[in-house]
Amino acid sequence: MILNGKIHNYMRMYWGKKILEWSETPEIGYRNALHLNDTYELDGRDPNGYAGVAWCFGKHDSAWKERPIFGKVRYMNANGLLRKGDIAGYVERVEQLSDAPVQP
Repeated sequence: MILNGKIHNYMRMYWGKKILEWSETPEIGYRNALHLNDTYELDGRDPNGYAGVAWCFGKHDSAWKERPIFGKVRYMNANGLLRKGDIAGYVERVEQLSDAPVQP
């Protein structure tokens, strides 16, 4: 996000779910996710960006089986990342980008 202002949508959903999981309260997590999105994403402070962050916290999604921490919000885990794409290749590409000089 810092280098090019975007992150793959599935990865953004995943980190949003992790922020929810790691936060003391959903409100704190939501506020932190919005801050990161607004600061680093190209669609920060845009209705689509807000909708994407809100989805991570259960907006516009049907209720799921109740779980600790998540309640009825859809849960995502790293196994889903492995099913959805080439995560090793994604991480390798991100590492390559992080070694590149940052353009002003």
